[in-house]
Formats: sequence, C-alpha cells, structure tokens
Amino acid sequence: MPVKPQKDIDMTRLHRARAVLPVLALAAAVLAGCSSDDSSSEPSDTPTDTTAGAVTVPATTEPETTAAPETTAMPATTAPDVTETTAAPATTAPAVAPDGDGGAVWQGIEPNSTPMSPEDSAAIDAALEEILDGAGDELPGLWLGIWSAESGQYSAAYGSAVLGGAAASVDDHGRIGSVTKTFTATAVLQRVDSGELALDDTIGDVLPDLAAAHPDVADITIDQLLGMQSGIPDYANTGLVIGEVVENPTTELTADEIIERVLTELELAPAGTGGYSTTNYLILGEMLEAVDGRPVHEIISDVTAAAGLTSSALGAPGDNSMPDPSSHGYVMQAGAAGLAEIGATVEPGTDVTDWTVSWGGAGGGMYSTIADLGAWAASGSGTSLLSDELIAQRLTTRKTVEGLDYGLGIIDFGNGWIGHSGQLIGWESLVLYDTDTGDVAVAIVNETSSLIAAEFALATIFPDLGEALL
Repeated sequence: MPVKPQKDIDMTRLHRARAVLPVLALAAAVLAGCSSDDSSSEPSDTPTDTTAGAVTVPATTEPETTAAPETTAMPATTAPDVTETTAAPATTAPAVAPDGDGGAVWQGIEPNSTPMSPEDSAAIDAALEEILDGAGDELPGLWLGIWSAESGQYSAAYGSAVLGGAAASVDDHGRIGSVTKTFTATAVLQRVDSGELALDDTIGDVLPDLAAAHPDVADITIDQLLGMQSGIPDYANTGLVIGEVVENPTTELTADEIIERVLTELELAPAGTGGYSTTNYLILGEMLEAVDGRPVHEIISDVTAAAGLTSSALGAPGDNSMPDPSSHGYVMQAGAAGLAEIGATVEPGTDVTDWTVSWGGAGGGMYSTIADLGAWAASGSGTSLLSDELIAQRLTTRKTVEGLDYGLGIIDFGNGWIGHSGQLIGWESLVLYDTDTGDVAVAIVNETSSLIAAEFALATIFPDLGEALL
C-alpha cells in the first residue's frame, strides 16, 4: 500500500473531502473575482507557487477503506507560513511532435515564475486553512506549490510539521514515496541515451545471477520494468514487507532481500501483463548499480544535480534521516484503516518519523521539498534531461491493471498533465506538469492517506486537473 500511486478514493477520504467542497467552491469564486494590479486583465482562478514548488503527479493508490473512529483533536494550527522562493528553472528540451496516440506531448514550456497577486494568494490561503480545520486531526500539515500560466507562482505550508511542535514551513523536507520512481527511471533512460543500456535489454542480460536463480524473469526487459508491464508482483501494497516493517519499525531491508522474497513467495503473471509494481524499480536500481559500479543513491544524486535540485536525495543504506528542517510523518485514522487492509495494525496518531524507509529504496525512498519538487515537475519529472527520441517513448503510455496510463516511469493523468504521486508510511506527495500550458502543481502531506485534501484544492485551482485526478 504505502508506495503505490493512488487512483481510487476510499470512503473515509471522500467523506472528508466532500466536507470541504463548499469552502473550495467559495475560494474559486473569490479567485475568479480577484484582480491583479492591471485591472483590465481578467483574473485567473489558478493560483501559482511562490516557491520552486514540488509536484507529485498521479494520486497514490490505496485500498478502499471504511471510516475509523475519531482520534483526539489536533493542536490548533498557526497561520499559514507563506514564503517566496526562487523560480523553477527553465526547461530546455525541444518540442516533440505528437505521436498520434492522443497522449501528452512534451513541449518544454517554462512555468510562469511571476509572483501571484496578494489577492489570489490570500484566497488560496483562506481556502486551505479551512481544509485543515475540516480535516482536524486527520491532516497535520500540507505543503503546496503552484506555478500557474495565468496567475503566477505561489507556495505555502499549512498546519504542523510536528504535532504539538514546529509549524509547517515551505523549507521543510518530506518523504515523496513513489515520486522516487521518476528519478530512477530518468537515470535508467539516461543510460539508454548513452548506449550503456537498451530498452530491450533483459534481466538476464544485466543481472545474470538473478536470472539464474529465477529463470522465469530472465527475459523481462527494461522497457517492461519501466512501464509496469513485467508481471512481477508489487511488494509495497501487500503485507509481505509492510507487515514486517509495522512489526519491527527499525528493521533494515535490502533490495536483494525484498526481490528474493517477492520472486519466491508471490505469484508472477506472464511478462507483458500490466500491473503497478515497486518491485520493478528495485530491480532497475540493481541494474543501475551493475552498470555503473556505484550504489543507487549516488546515481540518483547525479540526476538531482543535473536538474538543479539541492534538497532532494535517496539516503544511503541505513540512513533514515532527513536534513533540517523536516516534517514528522504520521499515521492517522485514514492511514491506519488503509494499513489494516493489508493486515498491518497501526494505532491512529502514531508518529512514524523514525521508522525505517529502507524498504522504499529506488522505488520510494527519497525525500524532497516543495521548491525542489516544483523544479522537478517543471522538467517533466526528468523528461527534459533526455533525447528527443526517448522523450517521445517515455510519454507513450500503456494501461496497467489499475487503469493508470503509465509511460516509462511517468503517469499521463489526462488533459495534458503528467507526473507521479507517491506514498510512504507517514507521507504522501504529488508532482504534476501540464504539457499544454506549463502549469506546475506540487504537494506534500505528512499523513499516510490524506493527499486527497491537496487534490481537491488543486482541482479548484486547475479544473482540468480535477477532471484528471478525481
């Protein structure tokens, strides 16, 4: 459950979201009535981020759950912390002609870094404060970054980075879960561009020892691993690994151990079968190490550097820390209900900050900030770092069994929006880029199953995104 992109909305989260819809509708009306300094220009209802915001693309997938009993009320939140940061870097990738499949087409449009008007910013602040009030103890903190082609740039942090402690700040680091996959995919595709790997290389070609131990996976290709068409089961949405983490939160698990358990204990589908699987990305991380001769966290650092990111990383094995300032992660009512679906019992209100993240690895172990996620989203989640040929291939999607339009380490949400979402126990994230307009939207929450609040807020700001996400 924890690292999977979410497409379904469970009833607990939907009920909570419906409670704030009147507030969001009011905010949309306020934004529509706001005017910039130039009264002759028509105001936009799409706010933008004043930080180099972070975006997480597809909503993370969670099992449908029923409402859990209420827990104690969350401490009162302080006024939203809204700070300006540097603009997202310009993207440099050339335009790619449509391939005729109706999907997203990369054009490398630079996001609008003009600060949003005070009126528009205030309207968003008011709406999101109400969201936190409505969410109560379900949502400790929410971090939001927006670059709107019409309205400009906006970023803010709401609520608590630490319950009973520090207020949320736009500079906070948070876990980004499956958004990590976009970094791993970019590293793999860069090596395809360099000729070190090919999309039709197989597990047998790159990891002969793994293929010898498990002949059934020997002919699975890099293309199938990247595009969620391998038939290899997902460990992250079952009790196979998560149950062990919940039972022993300090346990350290290696990619080799997890891959071996998946291939030994779970049933494979035929290669070419669509299905979202974090296991694919652990294997891709092993491939990177085999080709490069370095640990995958160092390889990922090359990708973050190439994209100009300074606050994003995959920790070294055994390092579960984040730089200061950082948020704590929590499992509240909705998160506990979701974990219960896979047989993992966590008491609502649990602070999971010090729990191991080793099981996420190259498929979900990274941390970032709103500013860095915004810059990453503006690059098309690494798309601008690739050749024209691979850009086109990356954005050609295939259906997974969950109905996701999944490319090569990226999701096409529809209406031109591409990116990824992420979920790790304690946090969720969303990174999005509109290939038609250059709009960017990113979000982080520090609760296992509360990204829905950010999704509904963004749906109000970007109606076409709302159609794609909700």
